[in-house]
Amino acid sequence: MAPLELDLPFTARSNPALTRALPGHVGRLRHFGLPVDVYLEQKCPDIVGTWWPQARGGELDLALDFFAWLFLIDDAFDGLGTPEAEKLIRQYERIPGGDTGTIHDGRARFFADIWSRQCDGMSQRYRQRASRNWSLVLDALLTEVVNINDGHFPTIEEYRRIRYRSGYMPLVLDMTERLRRFELPDRVHASPAFRTLYDATAWGANLLDDLFSYEKEAAQGEPHNMVLVVEREHRCTRAEAVHAVTAMLQEHITAFLTAETELPAALDAARIPQPDRANTHAFVGDLRSSLAAAYTWCRSSPRYTGETEWLSFRQSGS
Repeated sequence: MAPLELDLPFTARSNPALTRALPGHVGRLRHFGLPVDVYLEQKCPDIVGTWWPQARGGELDLALDFFAWLFLIDDAFDGLGTPEAEKLIRQYERIPGGDTGTIHDGRARFFADIWSRQCDGMSQRYRQRASRNWSLVLDALLTEVVNINDGHFPTIEEYRRIRYRSGYMPLVLDMTERLRRFELPDRVHASPAFRTLYDATAWGANLLDDLFSYEKEAAQGEPHNMVLVVEREHRCTRAEAVHAVTAMLQEHITAFLTAETELPAALDAARIPQPDRANTHAFVGDLRSSLAAAYTWCRSSPRYTGETEWLSFRQSGS
C-alpha cells in the first residue's frame, strides 16, 4: 500500500544513544534464544528511539527489550488453537503475579527478566497497576484467538473493548513512568484532562497501527483491525472505511490538543505540587513522542509496507 500521509501536530525526535545500545540489545535477545534477523529487517528497534528519545543507559536497554517483547508476543498466538493459546497465556500471566520459579522456556524467561527490571525501584502501587494491566492485555489477546477460531468477526463496540487492551498502550504508558523514574500520583491519573490525554494517546497509536496494517491483516485473515471492522459493519468500501478510521483518529488528536490546553488549570484545581506537576508535563511530552513515533514507524517499517514477513515468536531464528 502507498503510505498514508497524515497531518499530525507532533514532531518525531530521535534518540542519539540508540545505535550504541543495539549490540547489547541484540545480544540479550540471542541469549534468550529469540529470533533476531527479521526483527531487525523490519526496523523494529527504531520505534524505541522515537518513542522515548530521552532514554539512556539501563533505561534505554529496558525500553528496547520491552518493545521487542511486545513485537514478539504480538505474533505469538498466530495460528494457535484456543487451548494452546490459553496455555501460553497462563504461562505468561504468572510472571507479573510473581511466580517465576519454574520457568524454563527462553521466551518466558525474557519476559521475567524485563518485568524484574521494570519493577526495580517502583512502588507496590505501581507494580499492582502494571500487573493488572498485563492481565487485561493477555486476556484481550486470548479473546482475539477465540474470535478467530470461532469465526467471530467483532462489532465496532466489541473491537473497541478489545483493542484498548490488545494494543498494549496501558503497558507502554506504565513503562513510560518507569523509564522516567517517577510515578504520577493518583490525583493526576484521576484528572479528566489527564485521562483524555492518556486515552487519546492510546487510541491514536492503536488507530495509526490499524491504518497501516489492515492490508497485512486482511491477507492473513485477521479480523481485529478497525478498518476491517468498519468495512464489514458499515458494508462500505475499504477506501470509505479508511476515511472513517482516519476521521476517528483526528477526533482523538483534537481531544488531545484540547485537553493539553486544559491540563495546567486542572493541575491547579487538584493542588498538584510542583515536582509532580513537572513530571506530569514531562509525561505529556512523552505522549506527544509516542504519537509521533507510532506514525513515523508504521509508515516506514517493512512490517507494514509488505517488504518482509514477520518471523513468528513460535519459530526459531538467529
